[in-house]
Amino acid sequence: MNTTMTHHRLAATASLTILIVLPLLTAYAASPTRTPAAPMPKAGLTREQRIQWWREARFGMFIHWGLYSIPAGVWKDKVHATGYSEWLMFAEKIPAREYELLAGRFNPAKFDAKAWAAIAKKAGMKYMVLTTKHHDGFSMFRSRLTPYNVADATPFKRDVTRELSDACHDSGLRFGCYYSIDRDWYRPQGPGNNYKQNNVWDFPDSKQKDFDRYFEGFAKPQVEELLTNYRPDLLWFDEIDMKSDAQVEDLYQAIRKLRPECVVNSRIQGCRFPKQIPPPHCDYITSGDNEILEKTLGFEWENPGSMNTSYGYNQNDHNWVDAKEIVFRLVDIVSKGGNYLLNVGPTSEGLIPQPSIDRLMEVGAWMETNGEAICGTSPWRIYGEGPLFDKAVAEARGKSKDPAPGAAPDAAVEPSTIDIRFTAKGNSVYAICLTWPEKDVLVRALGSKRVPHKAIAAVSMLGSKDEVKWRQSDDGLTLSVPREKPCRYASVYRIDFKNE
Repeated sequence: MNTTMTHHRLAATASLTILIVLPLLTAYAASPTRTPAAPMPKAGLTREQRIQWWREARFGMFIHWGLYSIPAGVWKDKVHATGYSEWLMFAEKIPAREYELLAGRFNPAKFDAKAWAAIAKKAGMKYMVLTTKHHDGFSMFRSRLTPYNVADATPFKRDVTRELSDACHDSGLRFGCYYSIDRDWYRPQGPGNNYKQNNVWDFPDSKQKDFDRYFEGFAKPQVEELLTNYRPDLLWFDEIDMKSDAQVEDLYQAIRKLRPECVVNSRIQGCRFPKQIPPPHCDYITSGDNEILEKTLGFEWENPGSMNTSYGYNQNDHNWVDAKEIVFRLVDIVSKGGNYLLNVGPTSEGLIPQPSIDRLMEVGAWMETNGEAICGTSPWRIYGEGPLFDKAVAEARGKSKDPAPGAAPDAAVEPSTIDIRFTAKGNSVYAICLTWPEKDVLVRALGSKRVPHKAIAAVSMLGSKDEVKWRQSDDGLTLSVPREKPCRYASVYRIDFKNE
């Protein structure tokens, strides 16, 4: 993952502490492709057509898995108990010749692609993104461009990208490929840009021409391999602004030629938040790691989140985020028009850690009851109300002379005592209460003055058989509370409006 973007987390979310070969290198010799070529791509596909499935999905599984799962945050008795374990090669300045020996030890005999897909589905997720090549330069797919890949350089001898892609499509999940396009610590790329995040301990004399050679002769052809051989629904790039504008354009056009329906994230262009919206060369914006935006954008965005400090497996990182917090983050992100791409870091044995599974199953139980308020929904006219919302609006007003988007209702109305987030679908609005109400709920945003010309037809709470009594006034919509909680964590009122 990237450590370069500024984080602006919602006050309600728990903060995470973020820390931050040559023998195989030249073996780019071509060999016959081992998988069938993709069928001819669809012509004339628009962004609106591409993004539709992704916009409805809302919740996905990120998988950081590679050679770094073997040391798992420990190198020569030096323990990295926090931080990104997938950055171990960079943190310890491990020579490529030494790091590549890990490939001979990578044998995840307990890996089961179908089991991973089943876990994602049980959690209520709709898509999966695998790190097909992270910054360490090791390919987690069979590649004709280098033998330094999971199928040719390991005793495992299996193409995990192929198995996961097939498992996802067989189970109805969309499949995406993460690809580190600008950083590759296994190959010479020059000193890098302002971030200085390339391998200068092995390649101190590397120049810009080495990056250009890497991009044209290796990185772009590998992306084309992924598109042709695995036909991903999504390409998730990670990069540090080393490509020229012409190289970005060339890469983007290659993607559109080979697979027009493939969704592309904003880090194809750069890791910083885009200066213009909508940004060029992408279908949606990727925010910073564990960064939840402060408001809706009017453009699709996604947060890549972790369940502990690291993304790759770290045997000593027990800083787990609880399931309740994960649900709150999911709700908050979706209310602002975003998707939540939640990470798991499998072990070198090929197992998703049990703490991750436990949390995903709790989230899945919540989604089983309340998923209709998440998947297929859109942002409502404001994303929320309540103490945290009012505080966020006040802070936004303090930074700008202009009224904040989704500003709080009139101060004369008694403020809500619980935090609520809103989503919408068709003629329904979902009011998601982040805490269980102990008494009748006054939803200010649904007062008759604030939703004029919209008559309420019915109100219910998802998962509850109890009748919800309601009364609408100028000040808000008052809702009764069922006798029992229908689920753990956030509860959801569904407000149905009459057809106009």
